[in-house]
Amino acid sequence: MRKERILEIERLRGLAFLAVVLQHSIAHYTVAPGMTMNDGVLMAVLLLISKFAVPVFIFITGMVLFYNDSEQFRYAPFVKRRISDIYIPFVVWSVIHVVINGSVHLGSVAGWTELGLMLITGKASTHLWYIIMLFQFYLLYPLFRSALRGIVSRFSRQINIILLIMAGILFIVMTANITTIGRWMENLHIPVWSDLFTTYADRNALYFSFYFILGAAAGMNPGMWSSWISRARPLYWAVFCFFFGFLLTQGIQEVRMAEGTRITFYSLSLLRPLMALFLISSIMSMYDLASWICRRSGRAVNTILSSIGLYSFGAYLMHLLTLRISYVVDESIMISMPSGVRIISSWLISVTLAYLGTRAISLLPHGKWLGGVPGGRSRGAKRESITTVKM
Repeated sequence: MRKERILEIERLRGLAFLAVVLQHSIAHYTVAPGMTMNDGVLMAVLLLISKFAVPVFIFITGMVLFYNDSEQFRYAPFVKRRISDIYIPFVVWSVIHVVINGSVHLGSVAGWTELGLMLITGKASTHLWYIIMLFQFYLLYPLFRSALRGIVSRFSRQINIILLIMAGILFIVMTANITTIGRWMENLHIPVWSDLFTTYADRNALYFSFYFILGAAAGMNPGMWSSWISRARPLYWAVFCFFFGFLLTQGIQEVRMAEGTRITFYSLSLLRPLMALFLISSIMSMYDLASWICRRSGRAVNTILSSIGLYSFGAYLMHLLTLRISYVVDESIMISMPSGVRIISSWLISVTLAYLGTRAISLLPHGKWLGGVPGGRSRGAKRESITTVKM
C-alpha cells in the first residue's frame, strides 16, 4: 500500500537545492577582485541563510527512507537501486568534470588511478563530496534501521524522545572534538579508516549522522513530528535567530581580519559545535517554512518548488558547470554592478540552466545515467523514484 506523499518534503527539497547553489555562487565572489568589507558582510548573511542545505538534504534522506520502510527489507536490491540511480550518475558527472577541468590526464595508468580514487572520494569536483558522504548512509542503512527500529519498539515514546535529545548532545560534543578524534585515528594507522577521519573527515557520514537520525525519527513518527513543528515553533525559531546572529558576528569578524585579501568563512564551516546547533534548528525552521509554503503560497510557488525538488539531484550534479556560464555573463555585462546583484544573478542563471538541463536530460531514453531521473517513466513514477531515493 503506497503511503501518502509528504508535501512539505517536496518543497523542502526545492528550497535546499536553491540554497546549495546560492552557497556555491557566493564562493566565487569571495575571491573576485574589488570586493570590500561590506561585500563580505553581505556574503556572510547570504551564506548563513543558505547554510541549511546539506543538513536538510540528509534529514530528507533519513525521513523518506524510514517513512517508506516496510517489514520486507532486502539489502541487495536496495543497494543495487541506489547504485543505479545515484552512484552511476555521480560517476558519469565525475568524468565530465574531470574532462572539462583537465585535472587528470587519462593517457597514463597514473591518470586512471587518480580518476579511480576520485570516484571513491568524490574529489573530481568540489561539490561531489556530498554524494560520497550521502552514499555511506545507504550502505549503512541496515545498521541504522535495525538499531533505530529496535530502540523505538523497545522503549516508550518519552524515553525515545530523551534518547533522541541525548543523541543530539553527543553529536554536538563529537563535533567539538573532531580534531582530537582525527589525531587518535591517525595514530592507529588503519588503512582507509584513518583516512576517513583525517584527510576525508569532511565527507565522513558519522559527522553528519544526527541529521539523518533526526530525519529517521520524523519518518517513523510523521504525525508527532508535524505536531512538534507546530507546537515548538517559538523555541526553534528563537534558537535559529540567536545562533544566526552569533555566527554572523563571527563571520563579520573573519571578514574584517581578511580585509584586502581573500575573504574566507572558516568560522562558518559545517563541522563545528555551534554550527551544529544552528543547523539542527535550521532543519526545523526550514521544515516549518516548507509547511507554510504548502498552506499559504499558492499553486504557482508550490508547483515551481516541487518541480525543482523533483529534478534537484541531476541539477546538483550539473550546477557547477552552469555556474561557470553565469560567471561568463557576470564578467561580460555585470562587472560594475553591486556584489549583491551579481551574486543573485549568477545564482538565478545557474539554477535555471541546471534545472532546465536536467529536465531535458530526463526526456532522453537513457537520461537516468546523467540525471538520476528514469527516462521513459511516467511523471508520477519519476516523482516516486526521486522521493524515495534522491537527496
